[in-house]
Amino acid sequence: MPRSRRRPSSPRPAAHGSPRRPTWRQRLVTAVASWNRYQVGRVIEGVILTWIAGAVVLYLAERRAENSGSGYSSFVESLWSVWALLFSGLDNDYTPHTTIGRVVAMFLLVAGVGLAGLFTASVASLLVERYLRRSDVSHFEMEGHLVLCNWAPRGLEWIREVHSKIITEPRPIVIIHDTPDEIDLPDKQDEPAFNDVYIVKGDPTSEIILHRATVSKAYSVVILADPREGKHAGGKSILICISVRNICKGENQPNIVAECHNPSNRFHLLKAGASEVVSSDALGLRLLARSAIFHGMSEFYWELLTVRRNANEVYLIPAPEDLIGLGFIELSERFLRYREDRRACLLIGIERGDEMILNPIGDEAGPLQPGDQLIVFSRSYPSGAQPLPVNPALPTPKSEKGGK
Repeated sequence: MPRSRRRPSSPRPAAHGSPRRPTWRQRLVTAVASWNRYQVGRVIEGVILTWIAGAVVLYLAERRAENSGSGYSSFVESLWSVWALLFSGLDNDYTPHTTIGRVVAMFLLVAGVGLAGLFTASVASLLVERYLRRSDVSHFEMEGHLVLCNWAPRGLEWIREVHSKIITEPRPIVIIHDTPDEIDLPDKQDEPAFNDVYIVKGDPTSEIILHRATVSKAYSVVILADPREGKHAGGKSILICISVRNICKGENQPNIVAECHNPSNRFHLLKAGASEVVSSDALGLRLLARSAIFHGMSEFYWELLTVRRNANEVYLIPAPEDLIGLGFIELSERFLRYREDRRACLLIGIERGDEMILNPIGDEAGPLQPGDQLIVFSRSYPSGAQPLPVNPALPTPKSEKGGK
């Protein structure tokens, strides 16, 4: 039977905190982000509208004026003259001779200065926002967050998955990386998934840096294999695991998930304190093998691993007390009785200690014991507003009542 590392016996609290007192840098980022992100486009629209409107008015006012120069003799000449008037000032050829023309020219001179300044300020604000979003934050006071150690381009897709729209309460994300300039996050106005993403500058193997990211209060710590380390990336991940375990004392320790490219490092990562080790290369090879033998299985695994609305997921949930002592067959029957709404889920196995028992045959799993966790297949996590359909236990069918 397949085995797995021991996971926490109970789910961590869903509530999570946010920085108690934002720094001046965070406040500046918020202020800049609140500025209309389409300001540059609207400034350009304003320039074009002012340019065309001014050209039309001056052409109509100056084309028949006495002593009028050639600057407004035709609409095309008027367009050129107004453009020069907006951004370079008056010239003998562009000086209007009518009262209306001179009033319009005064307006255009002021508008040109204002639009040029507004355009420059808008572009500068976008550059400042991007810079500050990539800058590190010195300290956090939060809990229940996700910590991502090291950075690689695939980290963008990881953030999109854990902040998917189907996640009702997305957790804040803290990225620990020694070169924040390498982290180019999309604009959070374009992709809301990148809200509540912060960066701590430093080496994730350093306990001081881990303290700054409040790793001891994190929900999970994910360690990406550092692509800059090459074949030594596994060694750095092992050091990070050791550092995290050294600063995390007590019962509420974060779940550590480490990426591993070299299968030979798997044992060392587990020994160093990793709760789970994920090898994309090994998973890919196994998926290729399954798809070669059983056609179409790649689509099933893709659907299973995709986080989206109405997608089923596999969850680990603590065994309810009123189910302790029941066998797997009776437990499965109780789940099958409830198929009426989104809470409907399938029981597919039991996790007991370090052992994961999937689809047990007969009495192979024995009675449910205290500390066991149920492995269920469901569209939503069966807790909180959507409790297990067996807790409280479903009413006993009339046929069973009559037999007693």
